Amino acid sequence: MKRFVYLLPLVFILSSCTIMRAPQQGERLFSTVLKGSCSDLEGNEVTVSSDYYLIYYAADWCPYCQAYSEQLKQTYASMKRKYGNVEIVFAGHERDISNENLVSFMKQGNYPFPYVKFSYRSQTGIMHLFDVPKFWIPGFVLLDRYGKVLSSSNGLTKDDYSRDRPLRYYEAIQQCDCLLEKPKL
Repeated sequence: MKRFVYLLPLVFILSSCTIMRAPQQGERLFSTVLKGSCSDLEGNEVTVSSDYYLIYYAADWCPYCQAYSEQLKQTYASMKRKYGNVEIVFAGHERDISNENLVSFMKQGNYPFPYVKFSYRSQTGIMHLFDVPKFWIPGFVLLDRYGKVLSSSNGLTKDDYSRDRPLRYYEAIQQCDCLLEKPKL
């Protein structure tokens, strides 16, 4: 029985593994969707290209988002250091009315990752990646390099909400890829 308990997490990880997939017909890299739409904290245009994207939804008026600030920056630094193939991109909140809302949030947390400028949100579709009645914040949507949704913090109801679900899913993918990686010849 003890062996089963120890093997269960490994089975889950291996069953959720994804090897980098080839694009489907007509599919394009998500970096092309984001091209020219992202800025850093200083307002400089940022080119974003990665194997995985964690789209972050939050707002400067949200106390839970503010409380998560330091942990988020530590998580981001850790993922970049350990794997290097993920980018967090801040999308804001549906109640934002201008770029100033996004900049306010970025400055409040002194975040090191880019954000999608307000004027590009419609063009990129960043606010409608996951179709739920209400998107609870702070929350993430994990995308692969082609913009396919792999995981979301949200579900159909508030009871389905789990802020870190996409972060755990990304970690599981990385662990699987390490296990399945072929030796270099």
